[in-house]
Formats: sequence, structure tokens, C-alpha cells
Amino acid sequence: MPATASFRGRRRATRTGALKVCVLMGGLSSEREVSLRSGKAVATALGARGHEALSLVIDEEGEAALERLPSRTDCVFVALHGRFGEDGQVQRLLAARGIPYTGSGPQASARSFDKAWAKAILRAHGIPVARDVLLDSPFRARDVRDAIARAPGPRLVVKPVREGSSVGVSICRTLAEAARAAWRARSFAQPLLVEEFIAGRELTVAILGDEPLPPIEVVPALEFYDYRAKYDPTSGTRYRVHPEDLPFDTATRAQAVALASHRVLKCRDVSRVDIRVDESGRVLVLEVNTIPGLTGTSLLPKAALAAGIQFDELCERLVRSAIARSRIVHRGKK
Repeated sequence: MPATASFRGRRRATRTGALKVCVLMGGLSSEREVSLRSGKAVATALGARGHEALSLVIDEEGEAALERLPSRTDCVFVALHGRFGEDGQVQRLLAARGIPYTGSGPQASARSFDKAWAKAILRAHGIPVARDVLLDSPFRARDVRDAIARAPGPRLVVKPVREGSSVGVSICRTLAEAARAAWRARSFAQPLLVEEFIAGRELTVAILGDEPLPPIEVVPALEFYDYRAKYDPTSGTRYRVHPEDLPFDTATRAQAVALASHRVLKCRDVSRVDIRVDESGRVLVLEVNTIPGLTGTSLLPKAALAAGIQFDELCERLVRSAIARSRIVHRGKK
């Protein structure tokens, strides 16, 4: 499909303080469809706030992907999930052009996107994470057997280190299942984490600015919170915002651990930290997302709304944070 650009919202940017924002969406990763949905929602929200929101669908990577950026853009809203969106590549290109953009910088994005790298940093700073074994790529059948033998099983989670939205994730009840799942996942051509399965409650805590939002408990009707459970509204997934039966100290620890993870990885503006609370009450970090989903079923908008922040206000806040940061950097270079 050729790259396309279309304006969202008929209310043109005529009021004082209105901005021209280019929303990047699409991309070539496994999360392209989710990115398109996020980007469309963002563009519509910014248009509703009176801003001129241009949607730019990305169909390639590298410098060529930004050739059609409109001139005199106040800010780029990065709604690209997965490769070339969350891994720091597009952030590096935008920074080199001096264009303000939303979210974390290149280094923080790269660190957070790679689950193994992020967990190593979190672990080094004393932030509790699930135990795992890294299976480097490319690997042979013997490497898989060795990794599974060292894994903290028998119930395991096998996941690619650089995919999102639970793409490629397998929950395995036995070591044999884990070995088969790892071998199937070689098609991703990237390292795998063979991670302990943590029975318990699944929480997510979003960070906005430098403040944790209310925790949300995810209760999937399917076996686990996979791609369908995340994005198919008929999947039966329930979301419990700041659940009443979650002990206060557990909620507080989840928020503290999420904020610490955000800071240690040097994220900025926004992130979403996925957490498991095991049966003994331990709070463990699974991963940190620097470009959380912004679809109708996404968790960040739900958490923001629980904090009294409407979706269009959330999108505008991220844009204005990026512009303010850019102005500070520009003044510092004078």
C-alpha cells in the first residue's frame, strides 16, 4: 500500500495556541494494524482540540520514511509501535533533524524495547523482575535444549525480546512445550527470553510526566493476555481500574516500582509498565513500554481517564511536553 497522508478533524487550527502536528503510524512491524488504530485515534483527538493533525502512514524504514514530513511541523506524534517506532530508530532520525517528537529519546527507547536489555538494567538497580534464561540468535536445537535445562521451570513463558503486543509469546506448562515453542519462535530471527511463569495477578501502571497513574488489573478470558485478548473487544478481557480488592500497599508498591523502572531506563513523558503480583504478594516487572497503545481497548487511556484526564487532553499534553522540551534544548544551544 503506498504511503498516504490525510488531515483529521475539520476544525482547522485557528484558535490561539493551535499546533500543526504530524502523527506517524503504520510501519512494517508485527504491530502495524495496532499502530494504525492508535494513530487514527490520536489524530482525531488532536483535531477535536482544534489542532491541525496530519496523519502520515509509514510504509518503509530509514531516512526515506521521513521524506514526506510536512514543512513547519510543530511536533511529530510517534504512534509507531514495534520496530522503527519503539526501538529508537525514528527518534534518532527526528532528533538529527531537530524536530520535536513525543515520548522517550533514542537511547531510552532502544533500552526499553529490548526486553533482555531492559531487564538486565532493572535487575542491576534492584528492581524485581522475573527470572529468565536468554537464548541468543541464531540458535540450534542443542542450544534450545541447553537453555530449557537451565530455565526456572517447569512452567515457562517463551517470548522474543524485540516484539510487542504479546506477538510470539507462548505460555508453556512443561519443559517439552517450552522447547517446542522456542524452536517455533526461531522465525523471529532474534533472541528469546525463556522466563519463569508467575502465577498471580496481572497489573499495568502507566507513567505520565513523572507521576504514576492508577493501576489497572487485566483479567483475560482467554488463556493469557495475548494479541487477541488485547485488541479484540469480543475476547472477554476485563479491565479493573484501581481494583478495590487490591491491597493498598500492593497498589502503592506497584506504582513505586513502575516509576522506578521508568526513571532507571530514562524514559520520559509517558510509559506503561507491565507487572505481575505473585501469590505471596511480590511485585515483579515484566516489561516497560515507551509507546503504549492508544486504541479503544488500550490501557493508558483507561488509566488517564481514571486520573481525570480525557483522551484528547492526554494527546495534547504529550505534544506540548515535546515542544516545551525542544524549546529548552534550543535555548541551551544558543
